[in-house]
Amino acid sequence: IFCLILIIELTGCGLWGPDYVKPKISHSDKWRSNDSSTISGGDTDISSVAWWTQFNDVQLNNLIKDALKNNNNIQQAVGNIIQAKGYLEQVKYSWIPTLSSNQGYSSSNSFSSQLNNQTASATIGGNTGYSVGLIPSYSLNVLQLLRTQEAAKASLMQVRYTKNALRLTVLSQIVGSYFTLIQQKYLLDLQNHLVQENLDIYNLANQQYKENYISLFTLQNYYQIYEASKAQIPILENNITQTENAIQVLINKSPAKVITGSKFENISTSGIIPVNLPSSVLKFRPDVMAAEEQLIVANANIGVATSFYFPTLSLTTGVGSATTTLTNLFQGTDSFWQIKSFVNLPFAFSQFGQIKSAKGAYYSAYYNYANTIRIALQQVDTGLSAHQTLSDNYKDLLSFYESVKVSYNLSVESFTQGYYNKLQELTVKVQLDNASISLANAKLQQLQSIVNLYQALAGGYNVNNTEKENIFGDARDSSK
Repeated sequence: IFCLILIIELTGCGLWGPDYVKPKISHSDKWRSNDSSTISGGDTDISSVAWWTQFNDVQLNNLIKDALKNNNNIQQAVGNIIQAKGYLEQVKYSWIPTLSSNQGYSSSNSFSSQLNNQTASATIGGNTGYSVGLIPSYSLNVLQLLRTQEAAKASLMQVRYTKNALRLTVLSQIVGSYFTLIQQKYLLDLQNHLVQENLDIYNLANQQYKENYISLFTLQNYYQIYEASKAQIPILENNITQTENAIQVLINKSPAKVITGSKFENISTSGIIPVNLPSSVLKFRPDVMAAEEQLIVANANIGVATSFYFPTLSLTTGVGSATTTLTNLFQGTDSFWQIKSFVNLPFAFSQFGQIKSAKGAYYSAYYNYANTIRIALQQVDTGLSAHQTLSDNYKDLLSFYESVKVSYNLSVESFTQGYYNKLQELTVKVQLDNASISLANAKLQQLQSIVNLYQALAGGYNVNNTEKENIFGDARDSSK
């Protein structure tokens, strides 16, 4: 104790290591980009908001539930949490001395002889017995244990936030892939109609060519358009297969078809983005929280390194060791208590390098934390801008589609009245189908911008969040 007090007096509290202070990363409370769907202000925790339920799609909800429960990457992160918990327990239990047991059997024999003139004598004797004992061993550096425990707690929180970041990523991948899948199925239907219409146009054009109304060059143009539209069918079918397989991987299942619910054209994109989105919502992002916990670990490790210069108290005690001879088993014992304690005052120049290394790790973690915040701000602001831009683009294409639809209705009426021939009507119908495809692509981009924005805002990962492991049913389960 005297040595400990002396070192503290001589060195001050510098060897304890610096206390953690949350870095102040300056940023504005307002976003650079404007989104008419959102306003600045308030402090909403959307990490616990099941925003995907606004699409009213039961199949989507079930896929998300399966993915968050069974995804392999998430379960791997759960295993990392169990491992971190075990390490924290290991650090906590290091305050308890190690207790070792000594037990054994011993036997000794002796022989002596004496020659005295005409006589001789011999003595044969022995000592046989058992020995048992418990010997605790205790090595204690209080400050090192405290800072190691601080680092272990922060490490546990870091892996928890990493798991939450994985939940957020998987959630976004499921929703984005689901929207892509139903859009691809919708496009396949549109493309099949387009192929049939181009085939009808080619057949009518071929008849006109035979009647010398059009040239072979014009006929070949119609044929090329038909073949080009038909060539898109296998591509779309392959895209559907790839998307379905990607979804099955996310829910930890083998390749198979995915049942979808809502029709793509019926999905509403209005009123999905939340209001009240100040920059303070970033405090709910798991990657930002994980980066801060990494900084706390690095700060604590400086204390672990510097605590080397504090004395380590070692205590060894033999408890209740006894030896009993076989001939006097119940009549007597020989026990002893032995205490040996000493204080280590270590000094090694190499420790200066370890301290410097720990400070370098903190320096790196600090700028990783700052960079994580900057990236988070950039992703949200870019997400707001993208959502606004793509929403405007969708509105413009919707107006274009409605205009083409009016033209098609007029062409049908003109054909009925004899002003248009069938070829002219089909040509306008092809224009309408192409407008439908362009509108579907724009709508998918708008939906994906919603998904990306919610991922940037860390929306939904805390819904039914759990660290519960899937059970093996044997000794490998952490609960056994």
